[in-house]
Formats: sequence, structure tokens, C-alpha cells
Amino acid sequence: MHIQKRTHHLAADEQYQQSLTYGLIIGTGLLSLIVCGLRLYTRGVVVKVFGLDDAAVCIALVITQAFNGLGIAVVYYGEGQHFVNVSPEDRATWLRLYYVAMCLYLYASLSVKISLLLFLRRIFIKTWLHTLTLCLMIFHVLFSVSGSFVLAFQCDPPRAAYDLTITNGKCYSQFKLFQIVLYQAVLIFVGDLIILVAPMPILCRLNMPMRKIVALMIIFGSGIIACIAPIVRFSTLDYLRKGTTDLTYESSSSLYWMTIEFNLALVAGSLSSLRPLPLFRRFGSSAHSGYKASTEDTHELQKVKANGAKGRKKPSLGMGTSILQDTFNDSQERIIHMAKVNTPTEQN
Repeated sequence: MHIQKRTHHLAADEQYQQSLTYGLIIGTGLLSLIVCGLRLYTRGVVVKVFGLDDAAVCIALVITQAFNGLGIAVVYYGEGQHFVNVSPEDRATWLRLYYVAMCLYLYASLSVKISLLLFLRRIFIKTWLHTLTLCLMIFHVLFSVSGSFVLAFQCDPPRAAYDLTITNGKCYSQFKLFQIVLYQAVLIFVGDLIILVAPMPILCRLNMPMRKIVALMIIFGSGIIACIAPIVRFSTLDYLRKGTTDLTYESSSSLYWMTIEFNLALVAGSLSSLRPLPLFRRFGSSAHSGYKASTEDTHELQKVKANGAKGRKKPSLGMGTSILQDTFNDSQERIIHMAKVNTPTEQN
């Protein structure tokens, strides 16, 4: 009854905006919860190898789901409604929640990126990639802490950012906030793009049939979906640029695109870990290239590489099912030792 009282007088555009925001936050949140839950089950129970990146996924999942819950609370207290239609009591609560979300969204982004970077460090043994991922982790930690600090202290006193009773506070203009948030969004997008592209040169050099390489690139490139979200979010920041007075209504699209970005990034980073599950093994058997290549056993790959060094015969990786049907151990550490193409000097 309480919810019905809040939504009874909503206009059609407000009902649409709130329903859309609720649906996208809950839908992508459930998707990330299911996929990450399956990933953690696969790693911890099926293959019985639980790495540092899996622990990071646990932390990222908790933080992301907390941000999803915060987003739902923000919508409940007025997000998607026109500001003039939000009651004074709900306005006060909404402003506090909006302020908290603004201060914490960089940490949600950070937790997801750390999990992805640790995943890449586990999968790929190339020194340059380890150096790159370490530099990215350091950068994102510094960027997130400093960026959140700037947003938390956008007003003097900081309480003036959400307390309308403070009339003599000094705050950034909305255009200044637009510049800050846009700058942060661009850096987040660039970071996503680097994480997406970094494994591709190594995958291109794998000594396996081209269709398998393409399948692997598609698996690792599934993060492109998450990269689209920050691009779209650029356009949703226009409400800050033009200094809107209808903040509760016009900021809703930015909120749900943030949750889409975080949730889908977790999903994309977990898909390749699901191969040992029976459902995905059957799928892999019918599609017979992508996941097979991504789930080769480390020792098998080392053996294939050693055999390749003795002759020019190109190894067959997963064209049949002899190696892979019995593979239930670690589901990613199996690609990487193939990353170096056999050169003529190796094929003596």
C-alpha cells in the first residue's frame, strides 16, 4: 500500500522512467548475480581452483549488488519523477542517497576492473601484459580515490551537497560537475577499452586454427557490451551541462547506465569460466571451437607446444573431443602457454 501511495499520482512519463530504471537495475543485477554465482561455483566446487581473481569477483559482486540496491532506493525516493512532484521528505532522502551514489560509483567501477585485471594476470603469462595490468590497477586505485574525494567535497561544507537547509554553502556549479563527471566517464571508458584490447595481440598469435582464435577473441571480447554503456552514458550527462532544475527526472538515465556497465562487465568477465559446467560443455561440443580452445589443460598445451617445436605439423587443439571432454580442472589457465607462435628457429 505504501508503494501504491507513492506511485498513484505519477504522470505517464514518470511511470515509464521509473519502470525502465527499476527493470534495468534489477534485470542486469540478477544477471550478474546468476552468472557470477555460477562462475564461483564452477571455480570453487567443480574445478576446485579458487584464485585471487575469483576472490576479487566476490568483492566486486557484493559492491555492485550494494550499488544496485542503492539505485533502487534512489528510484523509490524520487528518481524518475519530476522534482516538483517529489515530496519535501522524499527530496531530503533522495538528495542524501544521490550524494552517496555519486561518491561511491567510482569504487564500484574499481572493484569490477580489479577483478578483470587479476583475471588477465592469471590467464596470460606475458611479462608486458602483467606490467600493463599492474599499472592499470595502480592507476584505477589512485583515480577512484581521488575522483571520489573530489565528488564528496564538492561543497563547503560537504553537507551542503544534500542538505537544502544550508543556504550559505559554496558548491561547484552544475557545469563544473559536468566537466568532472565527463572526465571521469572518459577515463573509465578508456580503461575498459584497454582491458578489452590487451589480450587480443596474444590471442592472434596462438598456434591454432583461425576459427578457434576468432572464437577466443569473441569470448574475451564479450566485454565490448560493457564498453558501450559508458559511451551511451556520455549523452546522459547533459542534464549537468545545461544546469537542470529537474534533477530527479533527468538524472535517471545516467543511473541505470552505470548499473548496466558494472553488471555487464562482471558478466563478461565470468563467461569464460563457465565452460566446465555440463550445460556449457554440451554447448561447446556443438559449437566445437571457442570454448574448447579456452579450456585446454595447461599440461596439454605445454605438450602441444613442445611437439610443435619438433616439427612443422600444426597441432590440433580441440577439433575432436579427445582432450577436452575429460577436462574439469582449471578452466582458463590453458590458453596461455600457446601464446608464442612457433618460429623457424624453434622448429629445428
